[in-house]
Amino acid sequence: MQPALGQFDYIECLFVSDAAEDRPSAIPGSRVHSVESALIHMALRLEQGLSSWLVVAVNEAPSLALAHSPQFCVVRLLREARRRWGEDVALIADVGLSPYQSSGQSVVLRDGRIAVEDSYAAAAELACCFAAAGADAVAPCLSLPHQTGAIRQALERRGLRAALIPYSTKFSSSLYGPYRQAIGSRLGLTRKSYQFDYDDAETALDQLERDIAQGAVATIVKPALPYLDVLAEACRRSTHPVAVYHVSGEYSMAVLAAQAGLLDLADYLAEVHAAFRRCGARWVIGYAADAFLAPCPG
Repeated sequence: MQPALGQFDYIECLFVSDAAEDRPSAIPGSRVHSVESALIHMALRLEQGLSSWLVVAVNEAPSLALAHSPQFCVVRLLREARRRWGEDVALIADVGLSPYQSSGQSVVLRDGRIAVEDSYAAAAELACCFAAAGADAVAPCLSLPHQTGAIRQALERRGLRAALIPYSTKFSSSLYGPYRQAIGSRLGLTRKSYQFDYDDAETALDQLERDIAQGAVATIVKPALPYLDVLAEACRRSTHPVAVYHVSGEYSMAVLAAQAGLLDLADYLAEVHAAFRRCGARWVIGYAADAFLAPCPG
């Protein structure tokens, strides 16, 4: 049984690098694409009825200076996808700093302390770069109180139009390991102390309200299943749509359990996505698109 997911309800996480060829990622069924293979993948997905992506960079040589390179893989992908498909695709560019720093951190650290203004400035540069390349929206995930306002002001100063969909309620979680392996992060299974404590839902929900007040058009709850109470409360409180990110660790555990014969993957995914819907989520972000899409024609 498949849940009733509409064309714009599932947002697929799409990894892209500057490599000449694609390769498997640490997340089952997911790949780190070259720009060309990403475009081929997107064309196939369009035939299946999916047209929304969260684009994440995988950088062999992480550097914040990539925001200024017209040949950067994310920039090239956004420009070409927009040229080919125009408004038929929805392109969200991830504005996490972790793929751009050898530390793997989501903020800029100086002498072990968060350099708040430097973090805002770095994220704003990436956001402006992606907006200029054709992103419909940018998704900041600094876990800092003014992430949305700082980026919105930078976009406005440069006359750029891109919606803001921040990771507002992003918890410090043990479930990000496969994603970190996919992007080459050195953090491994380490928790980030500046992300929200998993036992402090109220502070995370306060950030959601701050982000909306600063101009967010939607917000993201991340991870999903251990935080269904937070997701339901976010959907209740929010005046804007809420997306939930079914993260790499959650999805990978399900796949591995299915491979061990412990559950039926399609049935399980239908069940958990029904839970997201009951909570009120408007979109699901993740790696399970194959479970909800028709096979490609032919």
